[in-house]
Amino acid sequence: MSQLQSLVVFNANAAMRDSSALSNIIDQFYRTTSVHARPRILSLCYAAESTDLIQLEHFLDAKVAGISAIEKSILSSRRPTEVVVEYEPTSALSDTELTEQIRLLDPSESLFCSTFAVAHLILKELGPCASDRIWRQAMKDNIPMPGNENEDDSATRATEIRRLVTNWVFSMPNVHRFSRGFNVTPKFAKLVELLKACEPYGDRFRGIIYVQRREVATIMADMLHTLTDYLGFLRPLALISQLSLVDESVQKDVYEGFSTGKYNLLIVTKSLEDLDIPTALLVVRYDVRESQLSYAYSCARTAKPFGYLVHMVKNGDDDQRRILSHFVGGKFDERWIDVVITGGNSSIPPRSLRERDQHTDLTDTNLGPYIEDPTASTRLYEENAVCALYRLVSSIYEAPQNTPKPLFVTRQKFCEGSTREWICDVLLPSELLAESISGPPRATSVHARRGAAFKACLQLYEHGIFDHRLFPPQKMPNIGNTRATSSDSLSGNRCYSRKRTRFWLNSIRLFSNRWFPVVICIQGPAAYAPVLLLTRQPLPRIAPFRLFIGGVPSLVQNVRGAPFEISMDRLHMLHLFTIRICRAILNKPFACDVNDTAYMFAPLSPSVAEHNQSVEFNRLLDYVLWDVVMVAGKEWAIRFTSEDIRSLQNVEDMVVQDRMVEFTRRYYALHLRRDLTPLSKPDDSPREAGYANFVEYCKARRKGFEGLQDYEQPMIEVARVAGVSNNLNPIFKPFAEPTRAVAKYLIPELSAKSTIPAGIFRTALLLPSIMRRIEDILIVHELNGEFFDHTIQGECLLAAISTPSASYETDYERLELFGDAFLKYLASIYVFVMNPTQHEGALHATRQRIISNKALMQSADRIGLPQFIQGKAFSYKVWQPPNFTINPLPASNATKSGTVGDESSLTTGCVHIHGSPAPPECEIQHEMPSSSSQATKKKSREDNVTQWLGDKTIADVVEAIIGAAYLSGGQEAAFQVTKALHVPIPHAEQWDDFRRKAFPPPSDPTAPLRAGTLEAVEAILGHDFRHPHVLGWALTHASVDGYDATYHEKLEFIGDAILDFMVVRYIFSRGDQLSPGAMTMLKGAMVSNSTLAAICVLSGLYHHLHYDSYPLGPSIETYVKQLELRRVQEMESATREKRSPGQYWLDIEPPKVRPNMIRDRSTAQAFDRQALSDLVESMIGALFISDDYQPVGADFFFGKVLKPFYDQHITLTTLSHHPTKILFELLQKHGCQHFELVKERCDVKQETRCDVVVHDIILASATAPTVHAASRAASMAALDALEGDPHFMNRTCACRSGPQGMRARKTAIEEMLADLGDEATL
Repeated sequence: MSQLQSLVVFNANAAMRDSSALSNIIDQFYRTTSVHARPRILSLCYAAESTDLIQLEHFLDAKVAGISAIEKSILSSRRPTEVVVEYEPTSALSDTELTEQIRLLDPSESLFCSTFAVAHLILKELGPCASDRIWRQAMKDNIPMPGNENEDDSATRATEIRRLVTNWVFSMPNVHRFSRGFNVTPKFAKLVELLKACEPYGDRFRGIIYVQRREVATIMADMLHTLTDYLGFLRPLALISQLSLVDESVQKDVYEGFSTGKYNLLIVTKSLEDLDIPTALLVVRYDVRESQLSYAYSCARTAKPFGYLVHMVKNGDDDQRRILSHFVGGKFDERWIDVVITGGNSSIPPRSLRERDQHTDLTDTNLGPYIEDPTASTRLYEENAVCALYRLVSSIYEAPQNTPKPLFVTRQKFCEGSTREWICDVLLPSELLAESISGPPRATSVHARRGAAFKACLQLYEHGIFDHRLFPPQKMPNIGNTRATSSDSLSGNRCYSRKRTRFWLNSIRLFSNRWFPVVICIQGPAAYAPVLLLTRQPLPRIAPFRLFIGGVPSLVQNVRGAPFEISMDRLHMLHLFTIRICRAILNKPFACDVNDTAYMFAPLSPSVAEHNQSVEFNRLLDYVLWDVVMVAGKEWAIRFTSEDIRSLQNVEDMVVQDRMVEFTRRYYALHLRRDLTPLSKPDDSPREAGYANFVEYCKARRKGFEGLQDYEQPMIEVARVAGVSNNLNPIFKPFAEPTRAVAKYLIPELSAKSTIPAGIFRTALLLPSIMRRIEDILIVHELNGEFFDHTIQGECLLAAISTPSASYETDYERLELFGDAFLKYLASIYVFVMNPTQHEGALHATRQRIISNKALMQSADRIGLPQFIQGKAFSYKVWQPPNFTINPLPASNATKSGTVGDESSLTTGCVHIHGSPAPPECEIQHEMPSSSSQATKKKSREDNVTQWLGDKTIADVVEAIIGAAYLSGGQEAAFQVTKALHVPIPHAEQWDDFRRKAFPPPSDPTAPLRAGTLEAVEAILGHDFRHPHVLGWALTHASVDGYDATYHEKLEFIGDAILDFMVVRYIFSRGDQLSPGAMTMLKGAMVSNSTLAAICVLSGLYHHLHYDSYPLGPSIETYVKQLELRRVQEMESATREKRSPGQYWLDIEPPKVRPNMIRDRSTAQAFDRQALSDLVESMIGALFISDDYQPVGADFFFGKVLKPFYDQHITLTTLSHHPTKILFELLQKHGCQHFELVKERCDVKQETRCDVVVHDIILASATAPTVHAASRAASMAALDALEGDPHFMNRTCACRSGPQGMRARKTAIEEMLADLGDEATL
């Protein structure tokens, strides 16, 4: 290489291909030679587009002569010249005559069902002429018929259809729109016009058309071939075969044929868009796809600077405009074009790709291997793997500490016979996998890259690193059959089916002999042993969550391990152990075959939880307690032998039972009491209080007792195992006290030791709640993917679909308040823009039709949302793992070989009983359940698969989901989720459509702005007006003579909605320290007319109100003076009492615009309004419109004027002059029934003590000289306590489900307030 003086390259584009000879020379010799030894002079002879020279310059790390600086700057732009071509929508088309004739022969469309579907698709895309050609193509391809019971008749009808198509006279395409025989779609006709315009290029023309479906590409090429008279210069070729991808010779023929002009128009399907083909002067995106990677491929294939990238868009289609908006400006990182040009061998941009159109053409029979997401049943094929890996890696590089690097490196491997193969290496960031991954050898570099990407995705998936959001999105599911099955005419509630995750069934179907482990560790108040959860497919990533053990929050952490295979012997042991655990914690005779078991449990060594950092998670099977697994799988308990009794030492990790039966009471062993024997009489055990000792008790109460072998054995002090409960409910409900005294001491000789240690048993009791929460998360993943493209954070979405009756830690109430405010904001802007001639009253009515509970419920019902709602508390009594059955109990629960609890009973389940048989007592025989118990079990089964939901509940969930979307992704994300929920806003697809479709505001307000008003108002607001004349409309009052108040009213209309939303968002920004009731009260105080009037005065806005009413002026002056006097008094009082200043303006009536103040009597009835508060709202509306329908200026105004005022004057403790009523109203909003204010007179100090008591818990206390002062101080302390501990009421109060009604709670509040006298009233 050092001896070479120059390199001559005749075809730069071909030279840069991975398979070219120059590419091999550069990789093997040029790059391995030092920079100083490389050829210094590079002479180029080139006769093609200059853009390739720039690429060659980067390719050789050299300088190219012959290009001016201006040309070079133009060529350095990564994007080509882009053009949007609009076509008219296709009118409704009926099937062609040929299709109708075929349907007469095949009415059920069963013989050629796929061809019928494709013919309908082609009819919409290309027109009737193309639809008929599909049938001709199908007969040529000899498409096989599906199997049919009556094969002779089917064969006869198929023969007639083939004869019909063979003899049919097919028409030629007529692309002239206004001619009588026009038989193509306007879209295809516009494409033909576009191609006709390229005819002057002659032999230099090269074009590429990207389409979605193979059938469209085939028929399009066929039709263009027939247009020889009109498009004779075209030589089209449809690239639909995978051979062009996997066969190097075919790919080379296509490349060279296109370069030399054998073909000058390629019609390429989406599945082949990464094919290595030369650049073209014209690249047409026939289908607008929401894929930034596809857009990058299109840019890379367009020759610069003379080429054009054309987007074909339906005229008036807002959704296609929305998609195009993601390709412009800063929404698309142009470095992705370099990535696709280099095949991933350049730095991956630290900005993820927006990919919402990766639907695979399932009609292609050569799709190859795939990875299936068991949560949503979506599949990732090889053709999607490169894109998925790009998205995953770019999200890793978004972190500032990570340096972007190339992802793919492709190299050649020479084989025997001078053949060569390509191998691609995937260089993943160390955060994913430390080592690189080499893909399988392939014949082409593109195919090698796909294979390597798929292999990397598979390894990442098996390690649980592959994000489930990277699977190609599903099309919107058709789940209309999930609507209500029945309704209650009295309550208005409807019965809906409850969604069950498909993950477990899919994981069994997709099982590949590899198990995926998740270590479950619980940080709770007792010793909880770690447990290994083994699933057949990897679970999505699950963040740590909380359970409530005895009302105490405990964190459940999960850590993934490397997948592994399990030997048949060990798998058999784990299977038996899993069934044993489930039988033990629920006292039910569960059974399940090993092949139907969706997941398994295994006990782990405590060191896994204690020394988490040193655990080798790729060898988790080494930490399994196999001795426990083996013993527990065989026996439920083991009797204490005489040798065991003598050697007993530590019993703290032991579960014992007082008889040798499987389903009985169990106890935790606390201590070994060597100071007690069976002949001792305990003083602290009520059960034996009436007997001389333990032995006498056994003689009297234990059937068949014949004495002990050892009367000197020590006793075991025990505590009863509480049993399974709903640990997802933060409110602790103590277990009912047993009617008989519970054992405190057990005699070892008469007892048995459970084969499950105490630490593992404690964790096992939590497994139903843990698995329920995992299933909730899986349902959320499915909902998020099917409807919202994973744009909502999982925790927020789970809260949004959880009703208060579900008794979860978080429910939808806070989010519903947020979503309600956003929906009002969105709907207000929508009706304002879409109905420019309506007055304010009509806008209110139109908005209400959009956001009413009925409209939201109907929208949710149409898309099948109610099935996802979590409307009922977790019923732990009927919980059971998937596919588990309950075997009927034998006549006795006593243990005998081969009866209950042995291996055969664990693995066979013939009878599927969903109910829960009562645990048999002692030696009493099991009786058949009564008719009442059977009815209870039937109701439990129905409750587990159905739920009753009210219309308002469903509407609240819709609003909560919208609120969750805003918190997850902001305004645009909430807008798109609103669209996904089918809320009726049909004529807007993105927020920017409001700016584009809105009518401009009237340019000339009646009263022009006074000198200096614009500057003064902008100084108050902290923001400049882009359109100052809008300010004139906001400041001009309706009393001005000759003024049309309609636009001013509409500014108030949208300003009111914007202010509501900004206030709710501000309350949310204070953190999660406020209950929904407190938030509602704060919002009401912040947006009240009296508050806004005070803000208008204090900010100085009222100085610039332009009005023409004699009574209004003095009214405003009086109000300003009174307000200032009250403000000074309140500030002095607050300073003296060392408290925050309160709402001093509440007792002052703001000035109103009354009918007699308006000269135009015809409109006087509409103007009994608040002048000052309306001015604040109209100002916010004016800022919004002036900023092109974006809340930029409104946010500035809120932050500069409103927020400081709210921070100082409006908190829970300053909502009124007396906080006691606020406190009681807050408790009432929560639904609490058991609260009171307890007063006690302290005679010694001559003071009164007041305690705020909620459910027998003293929330706050205060002492003061008078009852009123004490109650005020105690109530303020209670409000502070509730603000600091937002989950207090959730943990303490469960009154929502109680029988006491709202009227009873209101009466109780009135009685308590009456005791406080006049000072308690506002």
